[in-house]
Amino acid sequence: MDLYRTPASGLDRFVATRLQPRKEFTEKARRALGALAAVLRERGGRPGAAAPRVLKIVKGGSSGRGTALKGGCDSELVIFLDCFKSYVDQGARRAEILSEMRALLESWWQNPVPGLSLNFPEQSVPGALQFRLTSIDLEDWMDVSLVPAFDVLGQAGSRVKPKPQVYSTLLNSGFQGGEHAACFTELRRDFVNIRPAKLKNLILLVKHWYHQVKPLGRVAPDI
Repeated sequence: MDLYRTPASGLDRFVATRLQPRKEFTEKARRALGALAAVLRERGGRPGAAAPRVLKIVKGGSSGRGTALKGGCDSELVIFLDCFKSYVDQGARRAEILSEMRALLESWWQNPVPGLSLNFPEQSVPGALQFRLTSIDLEDWMDVSLVPAFDVLGQAGSRVKPKPQVYSTLLNSGFQGGEHAACFTELRRDFVNIRPAKLKNLILLVKHWYHQVKPLGRVAPDI
C-alpha cells in the first residue's frame, strides 16, 4: 500500500510492515555489534599490550535511536578511551587508533557471523572507521561507524546535565563544528529514545517520504 493512499488510522501498521527493518537482520546485526563491542572492551581497540582502556561504548546512529529504516540503516559505535584526555588528544591520536581498530576488526571477522557479510567502503567520514554489514540476500544492510572519542561527559553520561564548561571548552578548542559530535552521542541518543513511539514513527515516515521524492528533484538536497 502506498503511503499517500494510507489513512491516518493505518499509519502505524504501514510503519511496522513497510518501514521498520526486518527483525531477523536486526537481530543478527545486533549480535555482531555486541560481539565486536566485547572484543573492543577486551583489547581496548588495539592489538598491542599497551592498549588504552575502554571506558564505555555507546551505540548511536538511527539504529541506536530506534529510527532505522528498512533496507539500509546506520549505526555508530562510539568507543570512549582513557588515552584521550582532551579534544586535542582525540584529534592528534585518532588516525593511529583507527588504523589499529581496522586491524582488530579484520582479525575478528575471520570467524564471520552467519548470515552476514562485511566489507569496507571508501572511508568518507574523518574520525571514523566505516564498514557495512549486509544480509546474504542483499535486501538489508547496516552502515557502521566505529568512532574513538574523548569521554567529556564522564561516567554520568546523559543522566546529569553537563556543566557549562563542557561546552565552553569545546567552543574555544578551535575545531570545526561537529568534529567532536561523537563525544555527545549519549545526549543525542537519549533525546530521541525518551520520546513516544509515535514520534519515532513520524521520523520514519518523513525519511520514507524523503527517499521517494528526492530522486524527483522536488526537495532541496539539505532538507
